[in-house]
Amino acid sequence: MAYKEVRLGEYFKFEKGLGYKGEFLAEESDIALIGMDSHNDGGGYKEGSEKPYVGPYKPEHVAEVGDVIFAATEQGFGLLASPLMVPESDKYQTYIYSHHVLKAFPIKEGFLPEYLYNIFRIERYRSRAAYGDTGTTVRALPAEVLEDQMVPLPDVPTQQAINDLISMIDQQIANNKALSKSLEMLAQAIFKSWFADFDPVHAKCKGEKPFGMDEATAALFPSSFEKSEIGDIPKGWHIKPLGELITNFDSKRKPISARMRAERKGKYPYYGATGIVDYVDDFLFQGRYLLVGEDGSVINTNGTPVIQYVWGDFWVNNHAHVLQPKNELDLNHLYLILRNTNISEYVTGAVQLKLNQLNMNSIPVLFAGTEINQVFGQIVSEIYDEYRTLQESSRSLEDLLSALLPNLITGDLHFANEMIAS
Repeated sequence: MAYKEVRLGEYFKFEKGLGYKGEFLAEESDIALIGMDSHNDGGGYKEGSEKPYVGPYKPEHVAEVGDVIFAATEQGFGLLASPLMVPESDKYQTYIYSHHVLKAFPIKEGFLPEYLYNIFRIERYRSRAAYGDTGTTVRALPAEVLEDQMVPLPDVPTQQAINDLISMIDQQIANNKALSKSLEMLAQAIFKSWFADFDPVHAKCKGEKPFGMDEATAALFPSSFEKSEIGDIPKGWHIKPLGELITNFDSKRKPISARMRAERKGKYPYYGATGIVDYVDDFLFQGRYLLVGEDGSVINTNGTPVIQYVWGDFWVNNHAHVLQPKNELDLNHLYLILRNTNISEYVTGAVQLKLNQLNMNSIPVLFAGTEINQVFGQIVSEIYDEYRTLQESSRSLEDLLSALLPNLITGDLHFANEMIAS
């Protein structure tokens, strides 16, 4: 493979999109606006992040499927210069892009847009571009800085072969995520039926057999309701404060500065409030835990907490509560309880909103009883075992991509020719 160093501006121009008004963002539209929120840190399109738009725009603001768009503004670190490729959509007829991002316009043949996307999925190329930013509080990536970047470029057949190989891995990761989502929906549906809609109890109230349930399991459910502080609940069930059902390991959390993490690179995930921040050379926890964001802003729009289901050996900073259930609950059951609990009224703070440990422990949750919980735990454990298998497969594939992509792009792998030829 013959590579040459080229200036991006020889092959692409980069332009900002629409400067829009918030009043034109809507609940529904055939037009979707792509902005900063649509980028994953490090590259990739964030599904469901687009905003329906009903205002005016020009033809040059339209983004076609396969266009490459760069994050050009950020208020933190890690997102700047991250690329995405515009996906196909069954929901929207038209994509447009905002003035916070830069779209790549090809001006010369010989450089495939997808190859450009793959280059900037590599951290060192994103960092190199970001070093040329401007601004103070809000960092920005000017078009001319991106155009001045020097990158390696092989011939078009080699670019396409690399794209095909990377795309194959990306597709397997996407398939794993889709299957994982289906498994979560199944577990969620069972939880909702048993512990929110009370379908088995309603069936027994009518003298009917609960649907899809053996007699032994059906016998565990009552056949009537009683009043409680949260409304009618199955008779014999109880409302308990969350603190009685969980162990919180907050005292074991320990943040590591970015500088120290740079010196302590390793294989163990370092988690923050919403995901893996870095990888370090040691771990604090072993096993299965739930991480719940402590920052009051880290909640979903419906008031439920952002939860990470983690397992293995890992480190956690001080922005996430680390939880395990006590004997009365299965970890999967606790996960589903929290996923369906509105915690917004328990987030407090005069200066910065926090979900502190005391408030978390006071959250009322419905406790059905040990026997029902054990049966439910057995059912969903099978689902989540498969879920974890898919997640671990995706993590391995992502590690493979992280190792493979930089070497394919620069031609450093001695076996790259064989891989591409195959």
